[in-house]
Amino acid sequence: MYEGQVIWDRSRIPDRTTGRIEFPALARFKGWWYCAFREAELHDNHPSGRARIIRSRDGEKWETVRLLEWDCGDVREPKFSITPEGWLMINTSVYFVSRKPRADGRFYQLDWIGTTLNLVENDLEPNIAQQSVTWLSEDGVRWSSAYACPSGANTWLWDTTWYNGMGYSIAEWGKHMKGALYRTRDGKGWRMLKDAFLPEGQAGEGALAFGEDGTAYCLLRGDSRTQAFIGIGKAPYYQEWEWKRPKCDYGPEHGGMRPIEEMLRYSIGGPKLIRLSDGRLIGAGRAMGPGRDDGHATLFLVDPEKATLTMVAEMAGTTYPGLVEHEGEVWVTFVGKACHQDVWEVRLAKVALSRI
Repeated sequence: MYEGQVIWDRSRIPDRTTGRIEFPALARFKGWWYCAFREAELHDNHPSGRARIIRSRDGEKWETVRLLEWDCGDVREPKFSITPEGWLMINTSVYFVSRKPRADGRFYQLDWIGTTLNLVENDLEPNIAQQSVTWLSEDGVRWSSAYACPSGANTWLWDTTWYNGMGYSIAEWGKHMKGALYRTRDGKGWRMLKDAFLPEGQAGEGALAFGEDGTAYCLLRGDSRTQAFIGIGKAPYYQEWEWKRPKCDYGPEHGGMRPIEEMLRYSIGGPKLIRLSDGRLIGAGRAMGPGRDDGHATLFLVDPEKATLTMVAEMAGTTYPGLVEHEGEVWVTFVGKACHQDVWEVRLAKVALSRI
């Protein structure tokens, strides 16, 4: 179990004495480390929701470089990527909220009908509950205004992976309850490549990585019944996908490779997938393995062809992790275990590639 070191906590937020820190993404850009995370009073959508970007030269001392805020909008989980032109990009989703809670105590603006929001289409414009947005920076300090492509209305472009000059993202929620694959050339404007492409009954957070031959691989969050899926997309147009329920290995003490539903009590939340320099795929997410009573940030080796997840490391904390390979190590950001005592902190751990 990796404890990691504390790189940020609530005591370093001068205008807030209560609230949460969640979903720390990580990037290495022009010789600096960047971490971005959500700050909010509640885990649910709330007008206090915003994203903070911090950076460090050495991974030890960190400073704030930007707050991403939106009036009457919750800036949800920020995700980093680096564009082919050499810009650092954050994509996130702004969930539109009210300053005062509704009668049920929640802050969303639109009405719910059953289990979905009332997204009424009309001749002018649909009701917008959520908007995918991106911010871009050439130096990591000076950031653009938000880019809000119309295609991102009422959906959530979860994360972006660049391959062969193009950025790819899986959209979920809202108008894409069965998921959709999007593509961009510049991170500002997006178009949909394939709608309703996720496996039957599944819609959730998905991370992408690409092989040398252009094959796309996806680590997809499942529901409480399915836990996760591995997807394989055929290049170059990514219209054909094969989806597999993986088996999972938490080590011989837990019986080796077994059906994932026997190994994980809940789905892999906030998946991240990267291709290592040696060609292997490593994925991460919040998972609850055998003998655990809470979700831990967990690293898995991913074998798409065999449809297996092999646990290689667990963090002493939770929430959705960030991953970067650097000089023989995988750097991992996560939220520390102390959050259960209402002491919210971002931690950084380093896992040697020789142990993976």
